Amino acid sequence: MAATTAATAVSPTRPRPVAKRRRSPRRLGSLAVSYVFLVVLACTAVLPLVVMLASSFKPAREIFAIPSRLFAEHPTWQNYETVLGGSDMPRALLNSLLVGLLATVVTLLLGSTTGYALSRIRFRGSRQLAVYLLLGQLLPATVLLLPIYKLINSLGMLDTIPGLAMAMLVFVLPVVTWMLSTTFGGVPIELEEAAMIDGSTRLMAVVRVVLPVALPGIVSVGIFAFLQSWNEFLFASVMTSSIASKTAPVALTDFANEFTVDWGATMAAASIISIPITIAFLFVQRFFVRGMAAGAVKG
Repeated sequence: MAATTAATAVSPTRPRPVAKRRRSPRRLGSLAVSYVFLVVLACTAVLPLVVMLASSFKPAREIFAIPSRLFAEHPTWQNYETVLGGSDMPRALLNSLLVGLLATVVTLLLGSTTGYALSRIRFRGSRQLAVYLLLGQLLPATVLLLPIYKLINSLGMLDTIPGLAMAMLVFVLPVVTWMLSTTFGGVPIELEEAAMIDGSTRLMAVVRVVLPVALPGIVSVGIFAFLQSWNEFLFASVMTSSIASKTAPVALTDFANEFTVDWGATMAAASIISIPITIAFLFVQRFFVRGMAAGAVKG
């Protein structure tokens, strides 16, 4: 009897099974409504891409056929051959890539230093300055078009890739600076202080401690800056006049003339512009989501 009692005392107690909580009908109904709403929203976002991609494979006679079909009855690569072999779109895509990369690099360099200063260095009017950076976003782009055009023209950089990238900074840099100041503000300052106590300078502490912690936010901001430059049309259409600097959104209008529009080639060119960027964004979306979440909460 004593042995049995000792064995019972030594043996571990088995955890009691946790009863599953049943969801109430009201909660199940709200979840069903949420899922239906998300499905409708996803279909609304994806449907234009599907129609665009499907139309790019249609011959001209099927695009306006009645009754209309979503997918081509006789698919053809002719539209893509026209875009890639008989137009300026390949050079325009390269120009868009160069403008986007140049604007992104300059934006991250200037926005990172300014954003770090706004988040760490306190001076009179620092908070007001962070708000003033966004005031320019309240103005319509057409209002800023003429003064920026004159500025780029006075610098002799009109119809050039660097000049167009500089014009992109007017809209991208203020937002990026504000976003990066929030991102750096979410990094605990105690990490820098600990690194400087161990003998690091402030610059070394920023490079070795702050930047690795804030990397998701920096990557997400870089993605934002590149997409803004890649999709910009208004300034690119005004400040470029030759294929040497014409970007892809501007070259897309070359498939329409005064009387007709080559819709098949237009859909093919739009697919070439948007599909690769969409696929690339799907691969880096985790950085974008993590960066937005990190910048939204100050630690």
